[in-house]
Amino acid sequence: MRPARRRTLRARLWRFRRSPLRRVSDVVEAWLLLTAWVVGVLGGAIAGVLAAVEADQGFEEERSGRREVVAVLLENARDTVPGHADVSRASATVQWTASDGRTHTGRTTVAAHTHAGTQVRVWTNARGDLVSQPPAESDAVMRSSFVGVGVAAVAAGVVWGCARTARALLNRRRMRQWALEWERVDIRRGGRTA
Repeated sequence: MRPARRRTLRARLWRFRRSPLRRVSDVVEAWLLLTAWVVGVLGGAIAGVLAAVEADQGFEEERSGRREVVAVLLENARDTVPGHADVSRASATVQWTASDGRTHTGRTTVAAHTHAGTQVRVWTNARGDLVSQPPAESDAVMRSSFVGVGVAAVAAGVVWGCARTARALLNRRRMRQWALEWERVDIRRGGRTA
């Protein structure tokens, strides 16, 4: 290690060395910062990984609980567009048979040029109700990654905020002690120093 780096490292670790100028609050602050870094980095990473795994399991349950079924369009999709505006998608009524044999009717979005009687694919839940298409596996992995990164950032931010608050309280305490020490020095000298 080069001498310049060694001096920099020694300067940064002054709170851990013995010194007549070191106060108890300096030692507390040093341990507080060290703990905050460890908890912020490791705790944030662990929280992020756990959140990502939990989100991925939720997306997997969502994908496994939905089924794609064939439905029949009951009306022309173009007829449902108000004023026959030029759109590519329209909401239309469809009918499908659930896995339990019951017939269901609902509304879904289809291509605007689709005619009545056309078979379209829709997604249903375990009860046979219409639901949106579940995210693809790659989308679910990306979403769970975003959740994990977000949770890690929030966890690290909370730790950082708590450490900053504790440092501010320690600084306030040190300023009060310093003011008291100046008063003692001033009284010993018999007058005001300012």
